[in-house]
Amino acid sequence: MDIPVLGAEVPKRGNLITRAIGRILLVVYRWRIKGELHNSSKFIVVLAPHTSYWEFFIGKAVMLAMGFRASFLVGDTYAWWPFGAFLRWLGGIPVNRRAHHNVVSQVVGAFNEAESLMLVLTPEGTRKKVSHWKSGFWHIAKQAGVPIQLASFDYDKRFTEFGPVIKQSDSYESDLEKIQNHYKSFKAKNPDKFGGEYL
Repeated sequence: MDIPVLGAEVPKRGNLITRAIGRILLVVYRWRIKGELHNSSKFIVVLAPHTSYWEFFIGKAVMLAMGFRASFLVGDTYAWWPFGAFLRWLGGIPVNRRAHHNVVSQVVGAFNEAESLMLVLTPEGTRKKVSHWKSGFWHIAKQAGVPIQLASFDYDKRFTEFGPVIKQSDSYESDLEKIQNHYKSFKAKNPDKFGGEYL
């Protein structure tokens, strides 16, 4: 099985045992990895399509197999001990989702404080079909000054692909159209649930 090699700057975690576990899981899932993870200490990974719980399990298998550390957002209502400690160990970053206007600034603050941070976001925000993607990923990247890499699931060809790194413009709508056009060729687990402004 070909597993992409991580660059020197990518946040890492794990060892030979955890990487072996990840590779075994990929064999069990009959899943492959394509492309390369962006070699940077701080960046955002936009992950789509997101229509099934399977994305969590496949994503964790990919993470273990490659040996990178990926963070994700979790509501601070789940930050109670000991569950909160477990979520933070997994890479969870507690945020106050009740203050919607403040989530972006909370995450930008996390980027500013961290020496390294790879944050995975699913802009659909839910496994149900949506007509509009959440724009937080774009605003976080813009304000934190970090790049965005597009990653995808393809259930027809059974692979996760780490795709292009997007250079942001000053127009969210223009960037979103380019980003969503990139995902049109990938087959979601539940295609009828995959949607967005330009999909």
